[in-house]
Amino acid sequence: MATTSNPETLQKIVAALGVFATSTDKQQIASANEWLQDFQHTIEAWEVSSTLLMAADSPPPLKMFAAQTLKSKVVYDLNQLPSEQLPLLRDTLVSALQQFSSGPRNTLVQISLALSSLAMQMPDWAPTAVQNLIETLGTTPDYVAGLLQFLAVLPDDVSTNTRIPVSDDEYRTRSQSLLTENCENVLNLLTMYITAQGITPHIQKLVFEVLSSWVVSGEVSASMVGQTPLFDSMFEALATDQLFDMAGDLLCDLIHETQELDDNMPIVEKIVPRLIALQPQLEADKEDPDKLRLWCKIFCEAGETYRMLIVHHTETFLPLVQAIAQCAASDDLDIAQLTFNFWYRLGQSLGKQRSIPSDISKVYEAVLNTFIGHIHFPMDPESTTAQDQDDFRSFRHDIGDVLKDCCYVLGADFVLDRTYGILADALERGMSGNAVAWQEVEAPLFAMRALGGEIDWTQQNEKILKIMEVLPGLPAHPRVRYAALMLISRYTPWVAKHPEHILSQLTYITSSFQDSDLEVVSAAGHALKYLCQDCRAHLVPYLEQLYGFLATVGPKLMQEDRLAIYESIGWIISSMPRDIAANTLRKFAVDIFSTIQVVPGQNATHAKVIIDGLEQLEQLLDVVGSFGEDLPPACETTAVEVWAVMSDIIAQYGALPDICDRSTRVIRLGLQIFHRAALPLIPRLLESLTSRFENTGLASYLWAIGKVIQRFGLEDDLPLKSAIQQTYELCTAKCTAIFTQSALRLHSDVVDDYLSIVTPLLEQCPDILFLSPAFPMSFSILVGALQLYNTDTTFQSIGLIRGILGHDALQAPQDAQTPPRFPLFAKAISDTVEKEGPILVNHLFVGLLDHFAPEMMSGVVTTIRILTQLWTTNMQQWIPTVLDQIPVSPALQPAKTQFLVDFEDAIVSRDLDKLKPAISTLQRSVLRAKDRRRPLDR
Repeated sequence: MATTSNPETLQKIVAALGVFATSTDKQQIASANEWLQDFQHTIEAWEVSSTLLMAADSPPPLKMFAAQTLKSKVVYDLNQLPSEQLPLLRDTLVSALQQFSSGPRNTLVQISLALSSLAMQMPDWAPTAVQNLIETLGTTPDYVAGLLQFLAVLPDDVSTNTRIPVSDDEYRTRSQSLLTENCENVLNLLTMYITAQGITPHIQKLVFEVLSSWVVSGEVSASMVGQTPLFDSMFEALATDQLFDMAGDLLCDLIHETQELDDNMPIVEKIVPRLIALQPQLEADKEDPDKLRLWCKIFCEAGETYRMLIVHHTETFLPLVQAIAQCAASDDLDIAQLTFNFWYRLGQSLGKQRSIPSDISKVYEAVLNTFIGHIHFPMDPESTTAQDQDDFRSFRHDIGDVLKDCCYVLGADFVLDRTYGILADALERGMSGNAVAWQEVEAPLFAMRALGGEIDWTQQNEKILKIMEVLPGLPAHPRVRYAALMLISRYTPWVAKHPEHILSQLTYITSSFQDSDLEVVSAAGHALKYLCQDCRAHLVPYLEQLYGFLATVGPKLMQEDRLAIYESIGWIISSMPRDIAANTLRKFAVDIFSTIQVVPGQNATHAKVIIDGLEQLEQLLDVVGSFGEDLPPACETTAVEVWAVMSDIIAQYGALPDICDRSTRVIRLGLQIFHRAALPLIPRLLESLTSRFENTGLASYLWAIGKVIQRFGLEDDLPLKSAIQQTYELCTAKCTAIFTQSALRLHSDVVDDYLSIVTPLLEQCPDILFLSPAFPMSFSILVGALQLYNTDTTFQSIGLIRGILGHDALQAPQDAQTPPRFPLFAKAISDTVEKEGPILVNHLFVGLLDHFAPEMMSGVVTTIRILTQLWTTNMQQWIPTVLDQIPVSPALQPAKTQFLVDFEDAIVSRDLDKLKPAISTLQRSVLRAKDRRRPLDR
């Protein structure tokens, strides 16, 4: 095997790569990956990788790793090499390109990418790089494949590799030199190869790959290709199995690049006749799904690109539309699905025209029938897998969108009429004694449901009337009933304008709740919800009927279906006059509370009853919303009555997480309804919530406390202020105890909801927050939250820290009139920062170097700037000490050192605006380091 200046390093590389090949232990693989990536950061990696790559006896995995390493180092670490060594590196890579021209392809691609990135960073070589490689490699048959592979990756790498450290001006200049100025040379080279005698299929594929890459990048236009033999070769290659895929993909790319029709009409006029001549291949290859899929892709690409030509020159381009319709009729639904976007885009274009050609309308009529046929469930559903059934359901919903597209061309009334005709025909045949499968009834019902969004509910539509009249007499099959219920839920805006149909629809829906099929029951809940939402005012007379239905049938239903009924009732109540609505809401709430009367002990069955009842009440309150600040008379004493029940629930069952969650959500909604009428209860409420949090540690109690403070924190009420302060101090002490017993990162939910208490305190009650003995502990929790990997929590935490550090009390001019407590606030904040500052700075920079999301940077910059401005001397000590203690990868060490230089410069020059670019530079270095440390290919 190859020898290097450090045999020990080679042995470690071989051992680490061996782990990838043989081990299944995740920790072992991660350790090997980490060691290899650390090695790639070193200067030694240049020599070792070059030696391993060029050594004849290096095994393929070692060569692949060497090629990957060189590519990575060219992108990230070229500054490690003196400029005089770059030509030597270039020559090594060119030699490697020659050596690996025959493969393996993955190694050849890595070498090509390394050479491309190097060319972008060598200003002296970039102008001649492509021509030099063509002259060096292009005339030697053994090296042609290597040259073509380099040319294939070059445009995409130059256009998309944002990791290469060049300025915008340098990028523009070098991309011009490498690509734009060489497009004719490359085109001539490809023409020479494609017309050469004895060209192999492998070289032909590479020629097409290079051409596709340069066309997609925009450097070679479709018109340029049309003037060369490459154009005919592409179409000829479609007749050969070896080249079919590559030629088909190239043709798609070429068509796509002719979207500027005015500039490309000559080449479009060459493409379209050749393409139309290929339509018989759809029939010839119908038994080959892979070929048919690519044919469909080609025709759809042409149809989408030339849709405006189809609109204005229908006679010429109609065969394209017919070919796509033929693809849509394929029994392979994956192929039919490829046509969806075409029907949408053409429909959008046609819908803007004053008139639509009759030939196009006929195609759309055929497509309408095709897709209604496609949405039929299989005749034997048991023969399909669960995954197939899920995929088919998703496919049906996509077809629903295509049916809407047909409305743009044919009109919603026509499509609805045609679909209803299919339903009526199936029902008529069934009534005549003929066997009609349920699928024939369900499919048009599904289609009509999908069309609901295109119907103008303000217009009279006899077909909808017929649909509504036919629903009660449909076959009793569960799938048919499900489809009918979902159709009703879509057509409730029409029912709202025709309330005489409400009773029949309501009867059909409520009877469906007693069906044995759970999906039908769920659909009934869905339909009832939308019927009550859209027809709420008309349904008030039927509320007693629903009340009785809920009492008799409700206990037999699943909880999810009961919730749908309560939501429906909530919509009806929301439409009532305020006083009547309040009495009605009270009636339903009392019924719910009667089912959850608390009994001693913790019986699991009773706990489930309580959970269900609280969910039902939550659903009801959420829909009804608030009655405003002035409560109706029916609600004047309700708050006390409700709290009596809720406090018992919390006291006896509040240690159960599910009951805790639901009871706190109900309390929040209750406060929304009672508003200031609940004010006398708030101290007791806070005391109860705080006590349960102290006993259970469940985060939902903190969340509820935060909502209470948010709603009542500005009230000028001494007992309330005292209760808020006591709650804040007790909760802070409990959180501190929790985080002392086990790591804070294990309690992210508690941290998150604790922040919901601090937020309204900072905004509404700063005297309670800052002047309490709990403030230092509270600030410590905020600082600790920066360790979490939850972006939302850390973002909120740094916002609070920034708000505290930037409080007006700290920056008020000495001669200004300030609130009397501002000096006390300033002292409390300063004393706390003096103590917690080093930990805060540590967590800020650990987060910056490790896990902070990019959107955190604004908060980090502002926080560091405020700290530097107000605690300058401390920060000059804290930052170097902290950065010295944080371990980083070798690649980040220079960036860390540079930041310290930039930080000191900002202080010395008294220009704190320099902090932002300094931190941004450090952040970019972190992102580059993370990007390069992706797991190596196994």
